[in-house]
Amino acid sequence: MKRIMAVVTTAVALSASALIAAPTAQAAEVSLRSFTWSAEKDGEIHVLYEHWDRNSLPSDVTLRVRAKGGDAVLATLGLEDTGRCTTASDCEEQQFRTGPVELPALGVYTVDLVVRAGTADEVVDRDNGELNYGLDPELIATADRQRVSYDHRVVTVDGTLVARDPNTHEKKPFEGAGVYARYKSQDFVTTTADKAGRFSLPFDFNGYETDARLDVWFQENLVSFPVTVRKQPLNVTVDTPARSVTAPYGSDVPARGTVTRTADDGTRKPAGGVGVLVDGRHLTSTKADGTFSGAFPATRNGTTRLELGQEPWFEKAASPYDFQVKTAATSTFSAVEAGVDKYRKVTFSGRLGVTSGSYPAGTTGRVSIDHSRDGQNWTSAGQFTATYGVPFTQAAPLKGSAGSYWRLRHLGATGVESRVHKLGRQYTEIRSDDVTPEGVRKGTKLTAKGTLMRKSGSAWKAYAGQKVRVYFKAATRGAVWTELGSAKTLTNGTFSKQFTALRDGTWQMRYTDTVKTHYASSGREDYVDVR
Repeated sequence: MKRIMAVVTTAVALSASALIAAPTAQAAEVSLRSFTWSAEKDGEIHVLYEHWDRNSLPSDVTLRVRAKGGDAVLATLGLEDTGRCTTASDCEEQQFRTGPVELPALGVYTVDLVVRAGTADEVVDRDNGELNYGLDPELIATADRQRVSYDHRVVTVDGTLVARDPNTHEKKPFEGAGVYARYKSQDFVTTTADKAGRFSLPFDFNGYETDARLDVWFQENLVSFPVTVRKQPLNVTVDTPARSVTAPYGSDVPARGTVTRTADDGTRKPAGGVGVLVDGRHLTSTKADGTFSGAFPATRNGTTRLELGQEPWFEKAASPYDFQVKTAATSTFSAVEAGVDKYRKVTFSGRLGVTSGSYPAGTTGRVSIDHSRDGQNWTSAGQFTATYGVPFTQAAPLKGSAGSYWRLRHLGATGVESRVHKLGRQYTEIRSDDVTPEGVRKGTKLTAKGTLMRKSGSAWKAYAGQKVRVYFKAATRGAVWTELGSAKTLTNGTFSKQFTALRDGTWQMRYTDTVKTHYASSGREDYVDVR
């Protein structure tokens, strides 16, 4: 953090861009805390060094200057006045200067920080800093706008950077030099000047800013732009609920409408992403077209308020939408039926309504599907949303068993429950299923066989007189299961059926022709290789 702060509060000549690093022979490459940058004084360029490493002294430090991307050392520099501190703690945070730097031409060079050069303990921090080799830099910048809004969120700063070549004293584009921009914080963005010295910096505002100021700088050159953030007014139109609402206690009353904004050109346009609140609680957010749709719980009588949340870029609507809620109606379930199919799927159908009173169209309620093993202790097996007055059909996430209890329960209104349904069938199971022989030649006879059992109480018994179907799926891409035949179970529950082996594939026996008292079952998938 101290290293970043030092860069920000000085002439800010360090670049955050990564440079191409080539290996250095006979020296350990490290990343040191100490750092370097360049500065101009009395018409000459120097390298500045700030000491932060406690395992060395400034007198141990040498600086090597290279062209970016090259290994050739163009200048080797020592630090001046290093004797003013003699311990690492005394030297910490102190800055030191090199003598004047002479390089081939105007440009941006890279600086390697070398500690104990030429010794067995030599370490090198390559690309430790940048050296801006140019005199009297001149920064010219303009902003494409100085007011931002929901419609125009980006301010783009374009400019040029030139400097005087220390060798020829000609004014030239300062190619590769880092230009920085910042808005009211220590975080900054950077770009580099191109061959013509041009640069472009887009700055994206988020709408939370107030009295913004955008700073763009290079070394001692600073250009500032005041930026005004315009908040657009909002307007909300409520389609539902009406100003007076009667709804069942605990139900969810629909709320729909549209939010618009007054755009920069003075026209009304949709406002997307705006939060909608009911009684201070988030209901939903508007879609891209400005519409919103949600539901709020009817749990009390009296005045209820719908309003917009505070969002960046927008002012709140001038006035909230107040309406009266009455919760006199009582919810009830009607025509509820429940069943479990042969695949253990439990399904409820019915209707959620009221014993008396009325409700707005689209009013909903959250319903729990409850399950119990003994009819006394209940747990929720899943939930769904039912619309008042509209028939529903809903499957439970939990599969059916040999016998257990089920009901529906209104989650928003205590005591509103359907009658209890006891559902269950007997389990069946295909055992010892096999297709033999394995690894047969084409045209050979195969036998699909097994035993069908059913569970009665805690015991498994043979299930005679039942049809078991035999399915096959070829071992080719896109193949599907095909029924090839069936067999009847004998008194001991066994069954068998012969087929001709034609191709590689997977076999499976299935008991699906059940009566209402039993569940279906499937055997294992058995792959047979046909040579």
